[in-house]
Amino acid sequence: MILAAVACAEGNGPPPPELELAWDARAWNTLPEPGGLRDQRAGELRRMSAALNAYDAMKAFHASTDKAKWAQDRPGQWEILQYVMTLRAKGAKDG
Repeated sequence: MILAAVACAEGNGPPPPELELAWDARAWNTLPEPGGLRDQRAGELRRMSAALNAYDAMKAFHASTDKAKWAQDRPGQWEILQYVMTLRAKGAKDG
């Protein structure tokens, strides 16, 4: 799902379901399922966050003109992209 979210950010595929849910949750300021935080499906919010963070990091990276400065100024997003690059180098199907 992480690799699918990054591929989507690069224009190389559709968004995974977790990313679509994250976009909807952000747009509507609501959780996917009725109830509170603990009423959500097990692990779904973490998957949504992972997909959204990976997507946002890749979009921001590609939008930057100075990649080294971007990485220095955004260590959290850079760490995400390093993880993505590791997954890709290992030939992982998804992360």
